[in-house]
Amino acid sequence: MKRLPWWRRPYFAKRVLDIGAGHNPFHGVTHVLDYDVHEGRERGQSQVVVPRSARLIVGNATDLPFRTGAFDYVYASHILEHVDIPDRASQEIMRVGRAGYIETPSPFLEQGLGLGQVGSSELSFHRWLVFSPRQSTLVFEPKSLQTLSEFCSCLDGQFMRQFYRSVDFKEAQHFFRRKTKTTIFYWKDRFVVEVRDRTADCRLGGVPCRFQEMRKTMVANCSDVVGARRIVKLAKRYPECRKLFKEYGHWTLFV
Repeated sequence: MKRLPWWRRPYFAKRVLDIGAGHNPFHGVTHVLDYDVHEGRERGQSQVVVPRSARLIVGNATDLPFRTGAFDYVYASHILEHVDIPDRASQEIMRVGRAGYIETPSPFLEQGLGLGQVGSSELSFHRWLVFSPRQSTLVFEPKSLQTLSEFCSCLDGQFMRQFYRSVDFKEAQHFFRRKTKTTIFYWKDRFVVEVRDRTADCRLGGVPCRFQEMRKTMVANCSDVVGARRIVKLAKRYPECRKLFKEYGHWTLFV
């Protein structure tokens, strides 16, 4: 079972919902919701696992079959990047819960892997690039063959464009820690949801672009002592990365 870091766990929550837990629910949940309990098309055909202490409910994240305020805590891990209407699903999560945890793949991971698919007719079933430019805000940008090839005109956007060009990302992703490859979002009471219809350019639209957060987490990862060995390997395997970081003034301990 999955667990949050010990300082983030909802120890006093009595009713805890896990939306789309699939085969790996969070520890301590009392209710598990899944809409596809048999085929598992979007979880690799794995079987739904329901803890003995929990109840399984069949339902959809955009229309949760619970009363308002039914849960003390709501988990939604690797769910919102799949849904058709993420703002509606987010509103439903806030309606039934008082606090919670949301996790999705980060744009850093999605765009890096997706760039290898640009020019093909195939794309993963993830529909959104999800990031949090501020503590209480969650932003969704459409994931498509077009948006995966788009970069903001700002320095962060151009830095990320050149980074992807300098590595084989399918290999390079393994040199980065999980917190760089996931968007992790904690909320209490309410949060702001913004669903965009295109890739934002912060220099033109005046709104935060996803590339600023991508650059920040990636550069921080490259100074993380815990992952030092992997980052040193990255620098040795892709020496152009070191030049690129210096060119853009991103000084780190290991690149």
